[in-house]
Amino acid sequence: MLKRLLLLLFLSGQAYFFAQNNNVGINTATPDPTAILHLESTTQGLLVPRLSVVERDAIAAPATGLIIYQTDDNQEEIYNGTCWIPSYLKECDDCGLDMNIVQSTYNIDRMTTMTATIPVTITQSSPSGTAIPVNMAVVHTFTEETAVTLSQYNFAGGTTTININVSTNVFENGGTHYVTLFAFCNNTSIAKSIQINVQACDIVNITTNQNNYNLSSAASGNNCIVVNIQDNVGIRSTNATNPAFTTGTIPAGCNIGILNEGYVFGKGGNAPALMGQNAQNGGTAFQLGCNAEIRNKGMIYGGGGAGLTVGAFSNINLGPFSLCIAAGAGGGGGMPDGQGGGSGANTCSLLIGFWTSGNNAGSFYDDNEGAPVNQTLSTPFNVGPVQGAIVITAQGGGGGDFGEPGTGSAQPINFAGSYLEICLNIPFIGTFCAPIPGVASALNAMANAVNNLFNTSAPGQGGYAIQHSAPVTIPDGNYQTFSIRGLVAN
Repeated sequence: MLKRLLLLLFLSGQAYFFAQNNNVGINTATPDPTAILHLESTTQGLLVPRLSVVERDAIAAPATGLIIYQTDDNQEEIYNGTCWIPSYLKECDDCGLDMNIVQSTYNIDRMTTMTATIPVTITQSSPSGTAIPVNMAVVHTFTEETAVTLSQYNFAGGTTTININVSTNVFENGGTHYVTLFAFCNNTSIAKSIQINVQACDIVNITTNQNNYNLSSAASGNNCIVVNIQDNVGIRSTNATNPAFTTGTIPAGCNIGILNEGYVFGKGGNAPALMGQNAQNGGTAFQLGCNAEIRNKGMIYGGGGAGLTVGAFSNINLGPFSLCIAAGAGGGGGMPDGQGGGSGANTCSLLIGFWTSGNNAGSFYDDNEGAPVNQTLSTPFNVGPVQGAIVITAQGGGGGDFGEPGTGSAQPINFAGSYLEICLNIPFIGTFCAPIPGVASALNAMANAVNNLFNTSAPGQGGYAIQHSAPVTIPDGNYQTFSIRGLVAN
């Protein structure tokens, strides 16, 4: 029999060698003495029987230590005397894990989306078929600007699909980031990583004071922009009809982040030249047409509305000069830099009566809005037995502080202090004067009637701190805080 075996080995052309200790070497003349079979090759491997689960389970009374390659799950298995277990497990109740990610790379362009949802299927198995709880954890390379969460962090075993939810914003660093999901079951763990490519945003640093700033002239056309307004840098407007800062012509649907450490002021409204004209509204600080996340560490102030100019004014052109008959006062300018009203008196060569221009507002945040003006003219008279005085006080409206409306006056022309009396010289008694009551109140009533009939003008309204046509992260409202003053509204 041995002769036949040696003949077959010789005829097959294979190098089989038998050592003296009854072990076999293939392609080696010196098989290891501790091995019953020693194989050597640089081009071939050992192929064990390949069986499906059905074929494997049909083996009657498998020997302990029997090895197969199980083709349904593509894994090597060993029979341990109780069950078939994969080669990487030890016991029948050990946990096996598999993780399937359909897509390994995702993109967040921060123009159309700020999020990514990544489905992952996890399968838990054990040789005994026992369902074993699985716990999960996630780590990533994003900064604190991005939230990475799981739709669930554990399940009872078997197969389940979870979602990795990635939500970022414009302040996150652009570039390649990685998210790694870990699953744990008893002493078994598995991990897989996903690549997240985040589109870079334009970075616009404002380091010097600006007037009428238009972001569209500074950005490259990217719909994702981060604006850094540095500490103590001011952005203002030269006219209350223009915003201090605008996104300009950047297309709708853009996403911007604003980190403000300076101050952005809408200009205060100017008071009108004459009574009967509306006062100017305060200007807008930010006018935004993009989705905006605003982190405000500085000041965002809308301009104050201007006060009303009050009184009567008539300009009579006499050719080479003009004659003005007036009694009134200009309204105050709104914060900041709003101009006081009443400049119509500057057109007169000769003024009969009195007219006082309103106060200008200051430039900074010290509550220096244009204060209301009270101008008084007293004219005494004596006609026969009748004497008295007509006292006229013009009370102009005041300018509004940052983001606040200007004011009018409850009694624009006030005759308080006016009086009439009849004085008689009575022999042996002397001069006796009897006051005529109600003169001031009658004149005030007449002045109010005239004012209500002809003056339908309104004080200026407070300006917007933030006027937006797309969502912003600061809730709408009328603010009067240190950091925001004025309206935040659409």
